[in-house]
Amino acid sequence: MGYYKSTIKFEEDDKQRLVVNVDLGEPLLIGESNVIVKGAGAQAPEVLSILQNNQLEPNQLFSHQAYDKLKSELSRLSVRYGYFDAGFEVSEVKVSLARNTADINLVYLTGERYTFGNIEVQTEDVNPAMILDLAEFKTGDAFDSVKLGEFSQQISETDYFKSISVRPLMESREQQKVDIEVGLVRKEKNSYELGAGVSTDVGVRASAKWTRPIVNSNGHSITSELELSLPKQQVYASYRIPHENPIDDFTDLQIGYVREDKNDTKSTKYVASGTRNWRWDGDWYPSLFLRFQREDYIQGSTSDSKDLIIPGGNISRLRSRGGLDPNWGDNIQASAEFSNSLWASDVDFVRLTTVNKILRSTNKHRFVGRLELGGIFGDPIEDIPASMRFFAGGDQSIRGYGHKTISPLDESGQLLGASYLATSTIEYNYQFLDKWRAAIFVDAGTATNDFTDPISIGTGVGVRWITPVGPLRLDFAYGHQNPDSPWQIHFSIGPDL
Repeated sequence: MGYYKSTIKFEEDDKQRLVVNVDLGEPLLIGESNVIVKGAGAQAPEVLSILQNNQLEPNQLFSHQAYDKLKSELSRLSVRYGYFDAGFEVSEVKVSLARNTADINLVYLTGERYTFGNIEVQTEDVNPAMILDLAEFKTGDAFDSVKLGEFSQQISETDYFKSISVRPLMESREQQKVDIEVGLVRKEKNSYELGAGVSTDVGVRASAKWTRPIVNSNGHSITSELELSLPKQQVYASYRIPHENPIDDFTDLQIGYVREDKNDTKSTKYVASGTRNWRWDGDWYPSLFLRFQREDYIQGSTSDSKDLIIPGGNISRLRSRGGLDPNWGDNIQASAEFSNSLWASDVDFVRLTTVNKILRSTNKHRFVGRLELGGIFGDPIEDIPASMRFFAGGDQSIRGYGHKTISPLDESGQLLGASYLATSTIEYNYQFLDKWRAAIFVDAGTATNDFTDPISIGTGVGVRWITPVGPLRLDFAYGHQNPDSPWQIHFSIGPDL
């Protein structure tokens, strides 16, 4: 604040200590306030908003902080929106101690707004046109530094480069145009990742991944991944072909092998597929695929082998706010798969699934909901390959029950698998420490062939430790329809959405 009539007195108290007495006096008031913006940007909405909200009105207390803030905001806007020749024509405060006022004269000249000039992509590793397609601006558009930041983020998401520099060439700007230089350094030719984890559904698991991020100048890439756990082993190789946008407009060609030995299921599956992925407005991600699948399996007391040709589609949308530990969001996923003897499949069916999750928070309170539905329509369930049948129970399904232990039984009393699935979760979390939450939950649902099976309910409590890869969960659950082993401990890690 502006206290120009303050007085300071020094004196010594009876204990020989120095005492400083400060009398602030009357604060300085604003007399005249002339804040003027001239030039091409004078009527820009952002400038008008700053002027309307400034705190330098006549008869208000004068504040050096408010004065400096106004000047900084005008300068910052000029840098963002390309008024690179902007400056203060007048910038002065006249203080009158006699009148105890401060007269403000501030005249800011924006000059002309610059546009984006030539955009030069410096790389020989991929086609520069592919990189330019990621930009939300083009030569001749009005300059906005935020768009440069978004462009850099888009390039980063391609996973091609380890170093990215997107900068305006200020030193060579002319004729209200500023060229953009995009400097890129590709990642290593090959990258390798090793991972490990544990959950009560699959126990200890390990993974290894090899990626060649750039195969050719068209941005093709190869990925191969191996995942191992006691009940399930799988290996996949994928070749990605980008189209207009390498982030969300591409085709994946994939081959894979999956082996599973869990409960009453033994399955060996060979897969080859092609998937076309793209993005719609509103963050919807649809895809269409064609998959060949050969599966040899034993389910309960029966065994069989099936060859399937499955066309289908997926659509998903993930929204979240709050960064690594979101406080709001939802996740919608749906898929449809079709198999028919008309195109040489061994089984006729339509398989539909959807998973919906929702997260809402207020202060220390957090609510998580989940709904999963599925249905197989066509040939009898006994003819459907084991990996495509429905089972419920486990960390991500109905807690209080073992992983995939909820299902109709065959004549020998072993798990058969189901044609229909419906499971749901309602969970409440309370944050009692910075990185810790307590949880209480109810899970319910069934996997059934005729909806005569009882609803399985699990209730329990748990604790959450917040980590950069999502909450680490430890739950103690009671399965109300699980008389043989009603108490279950569940341990998992990953995002709520």
